[in-house]
Amino acid sequence: MSLLSDPERASAVSDVRALICASGQEAAVLRREAGENLYGHDEGQFDEVGTIPLELNRTPPDDLPGDIDAVASVLPEADVRAEDRLLAEGETYRVQAVVQERLFGVVTHKSLRLVKIDAG
Repeated sequence: MSLLSDPERASAVSDVRALICASGQEAAVLRREAGENLYGHDEGQFDEVGTIPLELNRTPPDDLPGDIDAVASVLPEADVRAEDRLLAEGETYRVQAVVQERLFGVVTHKSLRLVKIDAG
């Protein structure tokens, strides 16, 4: 037995979508060309593959590991992968992890764990 009805599930997804979009923030998603990552190096050419709405939080909760500089909430259909780059508000971040967030079985959004990449 499900704790939420289908309309309640749809409402939850819709509400989270509205919150993410209401933030007014966007990020460019940058991805390395296929075959470009030799031996796990974190270098190479990253090309923009699109932009996505997000809600960016530069002060992550205390329960996240110390090596995370920011977290972002994105829409569930956003094509973002671990090791992609995000260019948001003049900063570049490496996506460390992508986690699907669920509310009683329905995916409401994705959470991205981000590490800031210094320009110098």
